[in-house]
Amino acid sequence: MWTQLVLGVMLSTTAWSVPNPTIRYDGHKVLQILPKTIEDVHELLSLAKKYHLDIWKSPRYLNETFDVRVDPEQITDFVNDIEALGLKANHWITDVQKLIDEISSGRNRRATFSIGAFNDHASINAYLDSLASANPHVTVHTMGNSYEGRAIKYVKISNNLGVNKKAIYADGGIHAREWLAVTTVLYFIDQIANNPSRDRTIDALLGKFDFYFAPVVNPDGYEYSRSHDRMWRKNRRPVISGCNGVDLNRNFAYHWNPDNGGSRNPCEEVHAGTHATSEIETKHLQNFLCSHSNLIAYLNVHTYGQYWIYPWGYTPILPTDYRDLDHLGRSAATAIRHTHGRTFTVGEDTRVLYAAAGGADDYAKGACGVKYSYTVELRDTGLHGFVAPTSYIIPAGEETFAGFKAFATELVHYEHL
Repeated sequence: MWTQLVLGVMLSTTAWSVPNPTIRYDGHKVLQILPKTIEDVHELLSLAKKYHLDIWKSPRYLNETFDVRVDPEQITDFVNDIEALGLKANHWITDVQKLIDEISSGRNRRATFSIGAFNDHASINAYLDSLASANPHVTVHTMGNSYEGRAIKYVKISNNLGVNKKAIYADGGIHAREWLAVTTVLYFIDQIANNPSRDRTIDALLGKFDFYFAPVVNPDGYEYSRSHDRMWRKNRRPVISGCNGVDLNRNFAYHWNPDNGGSRNPCEEVHAGTHATSEIETKHLQNFLCSHSNLIAYLNVHTYGQYWIYPWGYTPILPTDYRDLDHLGRSAATAIRHTHGRTFTVGEDTRVLYAAAGGADDYAKGACGVKYSYTVELRDTGLHGFVAPTSYIIPAGEETFAGFKAFATELVHYEHL
């Protein structure tokens, strides 16, 4: 059961009714390829660059797939190149647009905000404001405005008791198309602020921590993915003529390096920017992370793949406290598995195959000293990828929040808070 807050005329009527994007993906397929060696992975990455393909997921272990979206004009040549490597391409999603249309047509058209819906950015901000006006434990703040002028809001949830409490922060939507990450952070907010099931664990955690949550840290990209291009990943600042956007999760100023898991090409999905912190959204999040000296944990929530992973993303060298990070991550993964049976892989970002420099979790830990910094990749592993259906929203919220509670509870004991 979850709390549904009806905000009436205050909210946009597009909270549930998402416009049909103008960019379509008819005939686009998502292929899954299982590499046999590290060399296979490097060859697959080279082929993806050759064809300018949209990589949905790179494997982190040799028993995991390389998922990539291919347009109809390229499919034959790409598959031939794959087979020339001695690999097999499994046609996982046979028509991306059909999947988008099926999920869109199944949405209930309602004008009110709901935790169980993919809401627009204006509705989300209105919900946060309304929640704060009704709940003395909730305050709303703004990190700053996005490139297009949208407010990047976050909430602080505190019982306002005690001094020098540690804080935990989670955010979503740094990659625009990862809508399930947004709904999951909203689910966290609802559970901790409203505690609809009267869970004593939540009361206990509020006695130990203050909580900060930002549902959408890339609002321009998020809204563009709703109105124009469901597969949009980056922000929306024009970089060169015909190519907009930077991958914000490659743009942070800690070992920033476009040649390490990013790209210098402004037209590519993982374009890391012209320099570190080139994007206003990155700057706002960096300022937030380093200005809150009481932060002890940070979750940068994404989809998909079912991971709970920790720094470093720029190097395979483990942090000196990796055993602590691993232990807390496994506490979360165990609780997730006991909720709906989903298995989350826990480990260091680059192990064993690839790195990605300039990530938010690396910056939080390396530049701001947030010890327990993680990237959390939500469900699933083989059905919908980024195009999560509304039926995923509540189960994903339930299982991830169970992991979050277990993580925070273990953190209390582990750090003697």
